[in-house]
Formats: sequence, C-alpha cells, structure tokens
Amino acid sequence: MMPDDLAQMALWWGPGVLLLLAFTYGFMHLARLWIERTMDSKRRQMESAFGMAEQYVKQFLSVQASQADALSRLASSVEKSDSRDSLEHQQILVALRAMHQDIERVSRQPVQPRG
Repeated sequence: MMPDDLAQMALWWGPGVLLLLAFTYGFMHLARLWIERTMDSKRRQMESAFGMAEQYVKQFLSVQASQADALSRLASSVEKSDSRDSLEHQQILVALRAMHQDIERVSRQPVQPRG
C-alpha cells in the first residue's frame, strides 16, 4: 500500500514542486540582477561625485598657482625698483615667494586615485 500511495503523491505533488523550484530560481536570479544594478548605479554616482570634487580641487589649485605667480612677479618687480623698501616690505616679499613655492609644490603632486 505504501508504494502505491507514494507514487500517487509524487504524481500529484511532483510537478508543483518542480514549478516552485523553477519560480524560486527565477526570482532569486531577478533579485540578484536588481541588487547588482542598484549597486552599480550607486558606484557610478560616487565616482562622478569624486570626479567633480577632484576637478574642483584642480581648478582651485590652478587659480591659486596663477595668483601666487602674479604676486611673485609683482614682488620681484617691486623688489628691483629703487623705492622706499623697508624691512617689513622685504619680509612680505619673502613670505609671498614662500607661499608661491608651496602652492606650486602642492599643485604638482599627483592625485592619488581612490578605490
């Protein structure tokens, strides 16, 4: 009696179990694809945000370098002129040159990629 009931039960429930397994596999595959796409879009958003920040920093350093260069040229032209150069004026010129060199050194350092 047992094998007959087991065969009948397998005949009734077998296709349902197979369909359940097929649907489970399909839903798991769809969930994995959805998660991958979501994570990929988040990664692209973060990369674009870092790219914008990097571009902003490069532009800022470029502007600072050009301003420091202009100040350095101004300081050297004032230093060469025979006007009333006082000790305080000379100290300001030295400080401007030092700032110019520091800004050039910082702007020449390569940007390290994140990742």
